[in-house]
Amino acid sequence: MHRLTSVLACCAVLLAACGTADAERPTGDALTVGLAAPVSCLDPHQTPQTSNLQVSRQLVDSLTDQDPRTGEIVPWLATSWKVDKQAKRFTFTLRDGATFSDGVPLDAAAVVANLDDISRLGARSPLGSGYLAGYAGASAPDAKTVEVRFGAPSAQFLQATSTVTLGMLSPGTLGKTPEQRCAGALAGSGPFVLGQVALNEEVRLSARTGYAWASELAAHQGVPRVRALTFAIVTDPSVRHGSLLSGQLDADLQVLQQDQRSFGERGPRLLSATRPGIVFTLLPNESRPALRDPAVRRAIGSALDRSRFAPLLAAGERPATDVLATTTPGYADRSADLAFAPDEAARLLDEAGWRRGPDGVRVMGSQRLSFDLVYSANEPYGSVYQLMAQQLAEVGIELRPTPLDDATNSARQGSGDYDFVSWAVTRGDPAVLASVYPVESANPLQRTQPDKVDSTIARIATVLDPAERAGAVETAAKAILSGGHGIPLFEQASSVGLAERVTGVRLDASGRPIFQDAEVRA
Repeated sequence: MHRLTSVLACCAVLLAACGTADAERPTGDALTVGLAAPVSCLDPHQTPQTSNLQVSRQLVDSLTDQDPRTGEIVPWLATSWKVDKQAKRFTFTLRDGATFSDGVPLDAAAVVANLDDISRLGARSPLGSGYLAGYAGASAPDAKTVEVRFGAPSAQFLQATSTVTLGMLSPGTLGKTPEQRCAGALAGSGPFVLGQVALNEEVRLSARTGYAWASELAAHQGVPRVRALTFAIVTDPSVRHGSLLSGQLDADLQVLQQDQRSFGERGPRLLSATRPGIVFTLLPNESRPALRDPAVRRAIGSALDRSRFAPLLAAGERPATDVLATTTPGYADRSADLAFAPDEAARLLDEAGWRRGPDGVRVMGSQRLSFDLVYSANEPYGSVYQLMAQQLAEVGIELRPTPLDDATNSARQGSGDYDFVSWAVTRGDPAVLASVYPVESANPLQRTQPDKVDSTIARIATVLDPAERAGAVETAAKAILSGGHGIPLFEQASSVGLAERVTGVRLDASGRPIFQDAEVRA
């Protein structure tokens, strides 16, 4: 049973005596939100995990914002900006009056300190290190002007300034250790401030007094309309959904496909959008002997019938048709490269020297074609992995889905002790590919030598002409797929269930919910 006690059954502290009956719940201004996975780190500079960033987005503002409908970059903390012709120098003009929750002014020096911090974090910032690739430093000519320099063209940086990863933290926070910041010792410039933090149970936020600098996309610029916001960790989807329908939760941040029928024009509503970026992808550890062979990696992709994933996915999610989600600039329908072709998979394995053993699993000498897929037991895709294992068994490949507790999973992934992992990375720019595949990235593939994959992905970030950039994305995607470096599975979606009494919640360009405009109707 997931811990709902303090938030859903005993919410007297937060919700002022909610009691046990729905009629006793306040009709005031506090929201309780169900998260599908534990919160392991609240520092947006460090964490790439969705559940963490869903909370952190409420705590920090960014220099810019991205319109999810058009992809346009619009003002937020910066009122305007200039980019030189080579996209190597970016100059931002900051708005007046913004501060951090510890009272420190959000000035140009603070912005420089944040960029320098992310650069120094290096591998501790798997997303930020990609966003700041080629970073040559930043300076503050005056309190309202920030100049950011790159050693090579950085066509992706302006969009990166809209992400939560490049969100602003107080200079005092930047002086704390990475571990302290992950645990919640941080002050941001956003509309909410941290209260009680129990990373595996709940995170409580409160509206920030005096806040008046929301994104241009916000309905209003001022203090949030809800005074308190609690993220409750509820990993069981049936418990989350039932709690939303019963009124114990005001929002469910991951609605399953099977529960979509509960939503309509009346009663609870569904807010859904496909997340841009790298689709949920099976990533091979290419340092493993069998997985060094591109033929084996390609065979695994050909043996998967992605159409059968659909009933097991969350609402709005669908089988992948590219390495990128359909909402990402540079997406193209490459479904022909992802076609279900078990005969082709068998041919590739036969030619590579893998023969069926007595138990049906292919062997080469004493080596079995058998792999572990490690993942967090809190992840909602265990049933998809089991289906994948069944499909791969039909061509003689043994896949062992291996659910682990979060600490063990992090340790295994951090040390490279796995055959496969599954990742998705959300970002509304095709340069997101640089966060996973190159040797100088987070590198879950455990690659050691740069090759065409690295050079083609690097070009995406430097090409300014839109047509040339689209061509660079095409070349990179083909290199990934033809080499079997990534095996796309499905597009992820943000599917947020909202209680009927809740209005004003919107999804940002990454599909993360924004609660600054949320209201609670009586």
